[in-house]
Amino acid sequence: MGDNQQPITEAPPPVRALVSRFIENAATSSVISVTHDTTAVEVATTGVFAFFRWVTTGDTQASITATNFDHVIPPNTVRRFIIPIEAIANQTSVQGLNRSAGLFQRYAWSTNGAGSVLSTEYGKNNSY
Repeated sequence: MGDNQQPITEAPPPVRALVSRFIENAATSSVISVTHDTTAVEVATTGVFAFFRWVTTGDTQASITATNFDHVIPPNTVRRFIIPIEAIANQTSVQGLNRSAGLFQRYAWSTNGAGSVLSTEYGKNNSY
């Protein structure tokens, strides 16, 4: 929210990332496990399309093909995703917000050629 109490959109989060990753020219899909506190992911592409999908806990393959992606991120673009709910949460122990809310714990991306993909995670510990 800005000083005028209106939502600010299309702006980066005003906090530090929990985790940052940079993968250059990956030939296969990359599967990422998020922290226990991650509730949002920001993904940036440089020079290539990236295919993005949420990976379930029980998925042992986890690779991306031309028919199983959830989102396409155009070249030279930044997209922010709020992590969706995967399953009913198990709230029997002390755990981070990602696990206690039953959110997806993994995501994957693949590119359509030579280029880079960067990702950052935000969540409970940095108020996003």
